Amino acid sequence: MKLNSQHIGNNIRALRQLRGMKQVTFAKYMGIAQQNVSKMEKKKKLSDEQIEAAAKILQTTTEAIKNFDENGIFQNNLFNEQVNNFNPVEKVVELYERLLKEAKTEIELLRKEVEKNKIAKKNNSTKRGAITKQLQKVEGGE
Repeated sequence: MKLNSQHIGNNIRALRQLRGMKQVTFAKYMGIAQQNVSKMEKKKKLSDEQIEAAAKILQTTTEAIKNFDENGIFQNNLFNEQVNNFNPVEKVVELYERLLKEAKTEIELLRKEVEKNKIAKKNNSTKRGAITKQLQKVEGGE
């Protein structure tokens, strides 16, 4: 059965299902909510950026998504080997590593912010001390 190559959402759904990937997993890789994947798969047309992102996740090309032919895919042993070699654990590890890297970046930014605040607090404390000394001199001189 040849899907309508003009209905990109249907083509992405079919390729995702052939990969054995659930919408929620696909959504995590896309960085969107599962509900948005459902909406995407119902759309006839998608932006080039969305198609490129989907192609990367599905380990295929944008052309394969645009010109998807289910019968042609099953006749292509290379694709069947790729489907069989799909390892969901590797994908989870990739996702974990990406999230860990993002978390480390965020922690580093927060550390820099804390350090900046410590320096500002120290500077304010030093200024207060100097002002207090000046006030004591003024009060003592009267």
